Amino acid sequence: MNSPLLAVPFRTAGLYPERISHKWRVKDRSETRTYTDFARAIRIMTAGFRAQGIDRADHVAFFVNNRYEWIVTDFALMALGAVSIPRGSDTAPKELAFLFHHSDSSHLIIENLRQLLELNVVFEPADWERCKTILVVDGMESDSVPESLRGKTRFYAELMVEGEAALVREPDLIETLDKVIAPNDLLTIVYTSGTTGNPKGVMLSHANFIQNLVANTPRLEIDIEKAETTVVMLPSWHVYERAFEYCGLASGLTFVYSSAGRFGPDLLAERPQVLISVPRVWESVYQKLIKAISEMPGAKRRLVLFLIKNNQAWMTSNHYLKGCYISLHDRSPAEKILAAFWHSLRFVVLSPGHALAGLLFKPFGEKVGGRLRLATCGAGSLPKYLDELFNAIGITLVNAYGMTECAPGILSRRNGFNTFGSTGIPFDNTEVEVRLEDGKLAATGEKGVLFVRGPQVMSGYYKNPEATAAVLSPDGWLNTGDLAVQSENGEFIIVGRAKDTIVLMGGENVEPEPIEEKLKESVYIDHAVVLGQDQKQISAIVAINEEELMKLAVELKLSMTDIVTKGSGSIEHDEIYNLLLKEVNSRITKEQGFKPFEKITKIFPVLNDFSVGKELTQTLKVKRKYVEERFKYLVDKYIKGGDKGSK
Repeated sequence: MNSPLLAVPFRTAGLYPERISHKWRVKDRSETRTYTDFARAIRIMTAGFRAQGIDRADHVAFFVNNRYEWIVTDFALMALGAVSIPRGSDTAPKELAFLFHHSDSSHLIIENLRQLLELNVVFEPADWERCKTILVVDGMESDSVPESLRGKTRFYAELMVEGEAALVREPDLIETLDKVIAPNDLLTIVYTSGTTGNPKGVMLSHANFIQNLVANTPRLEIDIEKAETTVVMLPSWHVYERAFEYCGLASGLTFVYSSAGRFGPDLLAERPQVLISVPRVWESVYQKLIKAISEMPGAKRRLVLFLIKNNQAWMTSNHYLKGCYISLHDRSPAEKILAAFWHSLRFVVLSPGHALAGLLFKPFGEKVGGRLRLATCGAGSLPKYLDELFNAIGITLVNAYGMTECAPGILSRRNGFNTFGSTGIPFDNTEVEVRLEDGKLAATGEKGVLFVRGPQVMSGYYKNPEATAAVLSPDGWLNTGDLAVQSENGEFIIVGRAKDTIVLMGGENVEPEPIEEKLKESVYIDHAVVLGQDQKQISAIVAINEEELMKLAVELKLSMTDIVTKGSGSIEHDEIYNLLLKEVNSRITKEQGFKPFEKITKIFPVLNDFSVGKELTQTLKVKRKYVEERFKYLVDKYIKGGDKGSK
């Protein structure tokens, strides 16, 4: 076929027609589809969409969560040359209305009628007038459709019937459409879910995703002959998940669609070989793991902790001898020889402990199915404590970095070359530079802003030339807005967001992300947002785990009503507050690598009721601006209101 991206499912279906491509649960049973089923469904849906008037260059708002119909729809729109504007059905209706309007969509695909009724409240009459068709994935013809929209509302069940009939008349429709697809054709407009500000429409082409398909698939090391499995729970509309699905389909993966509530049981049942995830997932697993270790008998607990430390040191030396290390200055030949000798010696001395750990830690691997050989963590910086722990207990966790504007891949580590704390090396065909404020290239270990250039970089933001010009130069360099340093060996480390940097009254610059990551190591703290712009000292909003808070309440013979202020979620009981502040202060210390001015002098503990679409993005990153605004009354009360002492 002409388009390498469109060819993916059809090529795999030709090689492995009976292999399961997708699996998901419907109530108490499982549904499966083979690659042959999948390829045929794309053909049918393409014909059905065309019969509904969807054509080349049409903008199609596509507000559906990850499911089998999502990926079929994606490829059908791709074949037609239509431009998809994807978002999850769980997104706030007002935001979906904004996306539909701003993207100039003329067709709408939604999940169910409930969603249609919600959108009917917030859509402008002009938007409905522009909308030619409304396609509903679930259900059949229903009286629930608003009368004004009945003439343009159709259901997938009838769409597929029409597509079957159309395909009989034109069986080679896909091949005909494929001939006119060009690499630079606009494939999709993905609106950022960003942690601050309004969403911007990122324009991504076929070529942008093809670069990720070509560069990332080899790093996943999926053996197409082995029929490997993955379990996915991230939203398919997010470029991280979407690009992974393209890579996985090209490699013959079986995709098991899961959810946050079912993810753990599905890992045990499906026993995947490869996963992609976000840091928050591993933070949750980490807290459960630390709790389980703390409840072990004393001798066993001490042995496990000793072997974890042993394995971390052994793996660090093993990585070093492969050239995988972080050094933030250029060393002399003598320093390199001495370091190599030290790591060689440590590698040998710690090898027996490593062998013992391999046997003792096997049950940890069983918690994720027992067959996991690679888990890629992206859509947020992977904290080093998670990095070291999971790799030390035999769960290979590889850091990756990208952004929507790059569809998304820029950097990643590789299996076997997995330096703790590193973000990795650039993808093939990708140029990366760290630049100082004056535009000069940063030296080894110097912190600057990361710039990237390559075939994955977007063409710009839709209808927003000012925002495009602010980040994308005429010669193709994209300012990521992320702060980074480069190690002596060429690896890069992302250290924060340039626009998140906090400047204290004394002029000190504070990067909040490392502090927030350290705070989340606590079993009490699920999320943290560091504050302090133009203040003398820094403070933090900390979202407290409800289960752990209840345990504290029981220990102190308190009720939840004694601890949490009704209606606000604010935790203002003095004894609990002091205990939590002590927990925070035990982690942000000089011994942990923090500077004196990074000490947190005040916290704002709140009950963790954070949810996706409000406080959290779809990839579970905290929306800093939203959280700051939500709890502004606490900040005003205890800082701006003049209370400088302890609570």
